[in-house]
Amino acid sequence: MKKRMLVLGVLGLGSLALPVAVFAEEANPTVELSSQASLTIQAGNLSLDTVSSFNFGAKSIAEVSQSGEPVKTQDTQTTSVSDFRGPNTVGWQLTAKLSKLETTDQKQLANAKMTLIGTETEGDSTLNASANLVAGATDPTVIATANGTTGLAINTIDFSQTTLTIPKQNVSGGEYKGTITWILTNSYQAD
Repeated sequence: MKKRMLVLGVLGLGSLALPVAVFAEEANPTVELSSQASLTIQAGNLSLDTVSSFNFGAKSIAEVSQSGEPVKTQDTQTTSVSDFRGPNTVGWQLTAKLSKLETTDQKQLANAKMTLIGTETEGDSTLNASANLVAGATDPTVIATANGTTGLAINTIDFSQTTLTIPKQNVSGGEYKGTITWILTNSYQAD
């Protein structure tokens, strides 16, 4: 019994002394893989989103003829142009013209002039800060422009300081109204 244990003990020690073959891990070779990233962007439009209307309140003939001061609008009005076409070579131009200011029985404020005093609150267009619209003029007045790299996205103009200059001569009582025609064109002309 002791011999068997001794033999087993010797065999156990012998197995510890045997050389063990160790295989070194082979280094990974350089591997290059590729993948893709993609994004689809849809082109947008050029649009005139909002335009301003103006209420100059009520004045008496005495106030008009004696003060000679322009009448300031009572509203806070904004006009907005959006250009989501991306950089382009065309740009855009916003113009406006004012019809005759007249009553329902055709009395007119001859030579009345509205001065659009604007401040750009959003965007990067070039603003005509004091554009004069003469009542009844046939040619439009440039309000704002943008070349193909400016004026992209939303351009908002605040016209809350706009004034109306009323001629002193031949002013009759009545409610005068006119129409402002705003024209957005797909073109740009530098001043």
